[in-house]
Amino acid sequence: GNYWLLKIVAMQTIAANLGSMLTPIGNPQNLYLYARAGMSAAELITLMLPYSATALILLLIWIQVAAAKAPHVCGSEKDKTLLGFSDRKELNMEYLAAYLILFTICLLTVARIIPYQIPLVLVLIYMLLRNRENISRVDYSLLATFIALFIFIGNLGRIPQFSSFLERIMAGRETLTAVLASQIMSNVPAALLLSGFTDNYRALIVGTNIGGLGTLIASMASLISFKYIAKENRNLRGKYLGIFTA
Repeated sequence: GNYWLLKIVAMQTIAANLGSMLTPIGNPQNLYLYARAGMSAAELITLMLPYSATALILLLIWIQVAAAKAPHVCGSEKDKTLLGFSDRKELNMEYLAAYLILFTICLLTVARIIPYQIPLVLVLIYMLLRNRENISRVDYSLLATFIALFIFIGNLGRIPQFSSFLERIMAGRETLTAVLASQIMSNVPAALLLSGFTDNYRALIVGTNIGGLGTLIASMASLISFKYIAKENRNLRGKYLGIFTA
């Protein structure tokens, strides 16, 4: 029923948060802190591998338990329409090839082989010429929310009293501070803010990734899943919030 379907969406969100923490391109905070620290991709992967492996084991255990309790939870047409699942669309090979090429170019930027301006221009040109409709489908309200958060934390970091307070509480407690800050301002803004007060980037990487598993605002993936639920069935918002938080 609704309970198990919402629980699956919640666990998919948790899996996205946990799965994204392994590599530099997995999530925005990893990409930012990886660049800020001047780390190699191998160093970041080695740092996060124990956490990712543990998360994978726990998720596999949950899947086995959930499958035993509700093996046919998403099998009916009623379940599929509950959250707006649509029929599979035909794969557009042109789009697939183009996006794979653009993605590869973006990876070259992450690897510091080419400057970021090149993929930025190429992506914009392709989207405007060949896939303009997707530009109008971007969730600009979500982007605006995070832009507002970035502006807020930027101003917050410039307040002398707050800066001195943050420096005191962070000393030796970078990971815990990152976890707690993520619950209030989301993990990407937390990474941006806290990186200005410590050079212990390894602790921040661990803390912001673990911190993304807390409240609904703790990560962008959590907000996206909630907005999807709210868009498809507004009556399920409260129920999903309760399941996700639990």
